[in-house]
Amino acid sequence: MIAAWGLILAASIASGEAVSPMAAIDAAWLAKGFHSRGQVSAQSSDLSATAAIYTPAEGGGDRLEIYVIARGKAYLGFTHPSRIERLEFDPSPAGRFGDLFGDGSLTLAYRATRLSLGATELNILRWKRFKIERIAVFPEGRFLLLETGPVIASRELPLGRYLSMGCEDFGTISRTAFKTVLSEPRAGGFADVSSRHPRLYLSEIERKEKALGRLREDIADHTGEYLGLAVSTYYDYAAIGRAREGWTRLRAFFKIPPLVPASVKACMSGMEKDLRRKLAVPASWP
Repeated sequence: MIAAWGLILAASIASGEAVSPMAAIDAAWLAKGFHSRGQVSAQSSDLSATAAIYTPAEGGGDRLEIYVIARGKAYLGFTHPSRIERLEFDPSPAGRFGDLFGDGSLTLAYRATRLSLGATELNILRWKRFKIERIAVFPEGRFLLLETGPVIASRELPLGRYLSMGCEDFGTISRTAFKTVLSEPRAGGFADVSSRHPRLYLSEIERKEKALGRLREDIADHTGEYLGLAVSTYYDYAAIGRAREGWTRLRAFFKIPPLVPASVKACMSGMEKDLRRKLAVPASWP
């Protein structure tokens, strides 16, 4: 395969054909044991840019490189090397260079997934002339097209990837206490516009509360999932200015039958106080 690339390049030179700068770069990476898994290109004035993802044949992390091409020469403008991540262009139109900000610059979105954790980040790059920079990273980010235009919905974990709560008599760990944030492209960056889209959050609240109802039927086996979903619902209420209502509903997690040992009651009470502190819930809220 490598020899074949060499013959192609040699034949092109011999016949006087122009050799594509990216063809030479692809051949160089192939010689190192990488193959190109996809490329996207764009033209801006007298310059063009090509983004390529290279995957090692023997396994391991991918590599993203972006070249600015001028007068037949390719200049490396950005690279994302990785040992553990799988990289891919975002499936939305944003993954193919687009004028997201309407200012003449072009943006490119790509996803980086850590397979061992199942965690994905949406990276946003901005290209203008010979400058390519990463301007934002959104955990679990995805593009949504709303009535007002495109937004990025991301899911953060303000309380940590593993929310651990408990005491001597009871304990649980949640990995799903997500806070959903909506971000809108604005002036070369992004602004939090969560509060401007209450219908989206109300739809999410309805979906999550139905799931909570199902989980509560067998909460002993799904304590961590229930806790994470309940906290996520609280964040949804807070995003639309109804945090107090969200806290009232979240407290349902700590309701227990009256005829339980005093030690269990003390444990659950302590956990509720701990969560109130972590969420910065006002002391005046019951």
